[in-house]
Amino acid sequence: MPTTVLWPEHDPLFPRAWSDRLGEFFSDVELRPLDGVGHFTPVEAPDAFAGAIAERLT
Repeated sequence: MPTTVLWPEHDPLFPRAWSDRLGEFFSDVELRPLDGVGHFTPVEAPDAFAGAIAERLT
């Protein structure tokens, strides 16, 4: 299943350095770093979040 991961820059629970392991868990993954965003991506970057969903639905 194609997967898009939005990875925030300032997430204290999931450091951006961990994003290099996504290939171990997903066979078809696209990483989108979100600069200036914290842990609550849908609240802090709603346009990027909604845009990623809309792109996957088309």
